[in-house]
Amino acid sequence: MQSFDLLESRGLTEDIFHELKSILSSILSSVELIELYGGINGNGHHGEKTSASGKITRQAGAIKSQVIELEFQLQNIRILQQILDKTFEPKKSLTSVGFFIRNFIHDEPYDTLFGNTVDLQMNREHADAYIDEFLVRQLVLNIFFWMMKNSPTNQLPKLSFIFEEDCFEIRGCFAANGASYFFPAHALKSFGNGNGNGNGKLHFDTELLNQRIYYLISYIADLHEGSFDINLEAGKNVEILVKIPYKPSYML
Repeated sequence: MQSFDLLESRGLTEDIFHELKSILSSILSSVELIELYGGINGNGHHGEKTSASGKITRQAGAIKSQVIELEFQLQNIRILQQILDKTFEPKKSLTSVGFFIRNFIHDEPYDTLFGNTVDLQMNREHADAYIDEFLVRQLVLNIFFWMMKNSPTNQLPKLSFIFEEDCFEIRGCFAANGASYFFPAHALKSFGNGNGNGNGKLHFDTELLNQRIYYLISYIADLHEGSFDINLEAGKNVEILVKIPYKPSYML
């Protein structure tokens, strides 16, 4: 029988990833059928039947959001695995960023996912940049899901796409609920949060491990010659800001 070296089988990660993605696609299709069925059964009926239909639709929507989040987290794992394997190759191309962002936030399933949290500000008619669309999409989803997890249930975060003269901004704002976690002082300096003095205490609601996602967001911003900052505003407001320049100066 042929001998197989597991440590040399880097393609196995990709195989498993594709299998998991296929399973998630099947689950998402089933959820969409449940939503459709619930909506049909709710039309023209009253009382308990209508109430049950609404509950089915809400639960289906919640499951859909969780499936989308799970799929994008699998993509995070895939990116990290490729970085560790030294096989990571961004695929940047000249892109009409406004067109790309508009399609992204309005296409299903993201249109329903983002809901009323998204704001698009076009201060410039033409905005072209060399980007990897997949990576920028991942960056946006990482910011969005992180804010959703750490915002009060009665207050939605705000995700803005702002097209300035020299760059486009991805700006996330939310009010944290006050739980305290710690960053190393050097991390605060890296992320633009002051002079690095003190113990690096930040007051916002997040799990300690989730803070590491900042490094991936920063990494993706760096790949696009951009910047990533976290700022604490008055009270408990938190602002996450990514800036990505338009076409590099040497391309003009």
